[in-house]
Amino acid sequence: MKLVKSVFGNEITLDAAVIKHILKRHPEIGKLRNIEEAISRTIASPDFVFEGRYGETIAARRIKEEAFEGAWMMVPYEEGGRVKTTFIVSNIKKMIRRRAVLWKRK
Repeated sequence: MKLVKSVFGNEITLDAAVIKHILKRHPEIGKLRNIEEAISRTIASPDFVFEGRYGETIAARRIKEEAFEGAWMMVPYEEGGRVKTTFIVSNIKKMIRRRAVLWKRK
């Protein structure tokens, strides 16, 4: 289990059960060198944070690893709770149009 601080100062839990769930639902995530570190970095140092549909927060960070270069890692999580899942999107423009931006890197 790992605790990561969000940009809002809340601790977010990332545990082995969630990583197992992520790899089962999104096997492409397995191409990343260090999944736990990539998810943690997305939460702690995102490019954007969006409001989710169901009360969650969604951290977004541009991926720089070769397998997904230019794509975006999306990490829905509960503030003060735990990571729900992780997935990759190729374009973030729809997210910016459809979701409230709660935080943006300057």
